[in-house]
Amino acid sequence: MHYEIEELIPVVGKLAEKYTSGESTSISYERAELLMEAVLYCIHELEQNCQDSLTLAEKMPAQKAYDLGADCVEKKTRQALKLYHELLLEFDHYGNKCLYHVFTKEMPEFFKRYDVRFAPQDTILSLDYPVEKDISGLTGIDKIFEFLCCIQLEQRFLKKFSRDFCMDAISAYSFYHKEMTENICVIVFEAALRQLLEKSKDSYERIFRMLFSEDLPEIKNYLKNAAVHSQSLWR
Repeated sequence: MHYEIEELIPVVGKLAEKYTSGESTSISYERAELLMEAVLYCIHELEQNCQDSLTLAEKMPAQKAYDLGADCVEKKTRQALKLYHELLLEFDHYGNKCLYHVFTKEMPEFFKRYDVRFAPQDTILSLDYPVEKDISGLTGIDKIFEFLCCIQLEQRFLKKFSRDFCMDAISAYSFYHKEMTENICVIVFEAALRQLLEKSKDSYERIFRMLFSEDLPEIKNYLKNAAVHSQSLWR
């Protein structure tokens, strides 16, 4: 959905009135820009999340698009908070201070400070712990939600291994493993892969040829069979 600036200004005006609680008819230019960003963010959220194609088949009034999009933002925020609390129950940072700080210290601050109505585009956090999915193009709750989804997958993966194996792999990777800002899941995956390959009877030449062939079914079956003979890795 594309709206001309003339269609969006009344929506921003109504939002500005709520921002000032109706006590003022004027706001700064900078604040007006931020409120315009908030309106556009919500409309974009509607486009990304609306499952009813008929709703988007015809261009709806900008105010309605904003209102529905704002509802989507609120819903995703609730989903993200629910996911965060679920992850927190069995969260393990494996000694990594960066992951620990982002997840247990900064993330609660996000949910305390996040302004769903007037600044949904604000990510607030820098998210210094790197996940393997590129979320650099996202902002606001979209970025936070995707970050939490990535952490969920990482925690599931890491818990497939014994904690001792994970800690050994991480500590062997770097003397400064507690302070490093690298993805620990990748480190454990590489360590597990090395151990699987070391126990394989196949030649390295055949293994590397297979891995670089991009034949995913063959790679999957190979790693599955190799894992059967390396039960010491798993929980």
